[in-house]
Amino acid sequence: MTGNLDLIYSIAAGLLAASLLLIGRGAYGWFARFDVEHELTEADNPAIGTALFGFLGGLVIVIIALMASEGAPPDDPMGLAWDLGEFALYGFIAIALLKLSGLINDRFILHRFENQKELVTDRNIGAGAVLCGSYIASGLVLAGALGGRVDLDILPDDLTRISLVGHELLVGLVYFAIGQVALIVFGVIYQLSQGTNVHDAIAQDYEKDGVTHGGNTAAGIAFGGSLAALGLVMWGGARHDFEGWGDGLTTLGIAIGLGWVLLPLWRIFADKVMLSGADMRKEIYVDRNVNAALLETVSMLALAGVIALLV
Repeated sequence: MTGNLDLIYSIAAGLLAASLLLIGRGAYGWFARFDVEHELTEADNPAIGTALFGFLGGLVIVIIALMASEGAPPDDPMGLAWDLGEFALYGFIAIALLKLSGLINDRFILHRFENQKELVTDRNIGAGAVLCGSYIASGLVLAGALGGRVDLDILPDDLTRISLVGHELLVGLVYFAIGQVALIVFGVIYQLSQGTNVHDAIAQDYEKDGVTHGGNTAAGIAFGGSLAALGLVMWGGARHDFEGWGDGLTTLGIAIGLGWVLLPLWRIFADKVMLSGADMRKEIYVDRNVNAALLETVSMLALAGVIALLV
């Protein structure tokens, strides 16, 4: 009987995960101010595809964290049913919060230009890459917060399952809000550390072989990759079981502080190693070299992964 329950639960969880991904794909289009289907298919707009990739990637990260979290025993039908209900609830909330993170990116991270114009009119892959990075970063924060569990010892003895869900959601919402502030501040730090106007570089159109191209893809990938790297660091600070606001916020705060300081410093070091003999800033902002941006991004993610596992 236990084996049958476990199999039924696994099938139900898999179907629910697929459903959440489809709903997330639909929600991205429902709340957009443009026709996403047209841009993806008829217009073949790579900027929209890049942003959507980040949105769904962030959602997949949350879904994986929820599926990997500790659940009810396989011989507890009611507990397994509760787990599926929580999975669905947290998944829907993650979709809403990821959409909110896109609006926050538009207003506070890429605040010097209008995202819809860059994505739809200019087909600016760089702007899409920054959005992609912020979506993935937000998904990582949510995965860390929702994938853990609240320590029952810090909660009242007469706690109900619904109250426990409320506590877990509160932790997730607070961590998400802190994560968004951290990304906004990091955007300012990143801008100051570059020695050039990153927003203008991403938005600036250029002409090649008689064709006008929208924006600087390399600059957008580098910026978006750094946002994703900070998100990975924040996942490290948020992934632990919640044992109280003092310990939880301290750990998350340490992770964020390390990310703010070490990621920009690491970029300077990595730039000298990844493309030895070349000026990485020139390669990205003048030559629009996507290869340089990708090498910089993978080096940032490597350091972020180390920090995340040590926090």
